[in-house]
Amino acid sequence: MDKDLLQDITIYHKEDNKYVRYPEVASVRNTSIRNRNNTGTNDTDTVLIRIFDTKGYNDTWKCQKGDTIVLMDVSDETIDAPLTELRNKYGKEYVCQVNSIDIFDFSDENIIELNHIKIGAK
Repeated sequence: MDKDLLQDITIYHKEDNKYVRYPEVASVRNTSIRNRNNTGTNDTDTVLIRIFDTKGYNDTWKCQKGDTIVLMDVSDETIDAPLTELRNKYGKEYVCQVNSIDIFDFSDENIIELNHIKIGAK
């Protein structure tokens, strides 16, 4: 991935009763993608985030549905209601909530640069 197309993001992942902050580098694109989840309901994502650190997923960084992502590097620590608090501080256009996560981790060393975690958010 061309480094010029990457930007810093911050993931706020809930662990136990607190939020843990994970700074990452990702490709971010504003979009409109319709998702159909397991319950049969549809949802529309407005942000597509691709993180290329697949080896670190669930090891050095974590993310799951419902987590909050700020589309820049921020250092805010413990937060009670991250989506609301961070949107009030940084603006709705820079803070989103995770709707879906897909892992694309191919077992082929020839195409390792295609490995990524795709996160749909709104």
